Amino acid sequence: MSIPEPATSDIALDTPEEKHSHIWFGVICALVAAVGYTCANIALRQSARPGNLEWSMWITAHKAIPATLLTWTLVLNNYRKGRPAFPPKGLLLPLIATGFLMQFGGNMMFQFALGLIGLAMTVPMTFAMILTAGAVSSRLFLGEPITLRTLLAMSILMFAVSILSMGAGEASESILKTASRADILLGILSAMISGTCYGLSGTVIRRNVKNLPVSATLFLISTTGTVAMTTAAFLSNPLEDLLATTPKEVVIMQLAGIFNAMAFYAIGTAYRHLAVTQTNMLNTTQIAMASVAGVVVFAEPMTIWLILGVVFTMIGLYLMERR
Repeated sequence: MSIPEPATSDIALDTPEEKHSHIWFGVICALVAAVGYTCANIALRQSARPGNLEWSMWITAHKAIPATLLTWTLVLNNYRKGRPAFPPKGLLLPLIATGFLMQFGGNMMFQFALGLIGLAMTVPMTFAMILTAGAVSSRLFLGEPITLRTLLAMSILMFAVSILSMGAGEASESILKTASRADILLGILSAMISGTCYGLSGTVIRRNVKNLPVSATLFLISTTGTVAMTTAAFLSNPLEDLLATTPKEVVIMQLAGIFNAMAFYAIGTAYRHLAVTQTNMLNTTQIAMASVAGVVVFAEPMTIWLILGVVFTMIGLYLMERR
């Protein structure tokens, strides 16, 4: 059973009811993406090796495989049925460049940060930059408005991110107490770089999925991850180290990839129906999910900061522009 693709032209809806249903579909996709990314991040956290950038490349390469298989399956299915399947030639290089930005700047640096400062601290730091970079780039390149209500919701969500980060200082104590100050700063910088690259990439995806099938936009980005990251991993790691990857590690990395593929396609669909800022704000729910996951899965302590952060996240989402 094939997964249906959205239409290839920008969404043109005649009635308020149709617009309302498509907006809610985008909301559901953004929340599905948040769940998928949360599950993927839990697996990625288990795979992380502190301070090992080369191993982060190997994990990122594995993570990209399921998304590549999914998007190529959809692309070839569209091609077989005579539907538009591939992006125009003029978009090939920009989408490949976006793939490099997302894979090396986004995924690899996120994985590297996980090994240095842990799950509960990396995700809030990353999202602080996703919200900022996404809002600015979508305003500059797509002309998407930032209303006063949106600014208020973003401010509350940023406050929630700050509170969750304060909570993460205690929740990640077992990691941070063994890390040097330089490692902690490097982890924070890596998470900020990752979030910036994710935010910029989201704007590019939003620009293209309005007029193309979602798979036609995403398959080059995921393929870049598989090819480029695998090549980089083999060039950076001794072959014996890569061959020593245990079956358990492979399973965990591929499990992360499966959840990532689900989330990647879902957020690509959400960008089709919602503005960049709206999608990113909905996706901030994974910050609270990651904090809870840190408590449940990794026995990190529940703190008042985590509780307040979750509450303010919900308030920010409630105030989000819903037009």
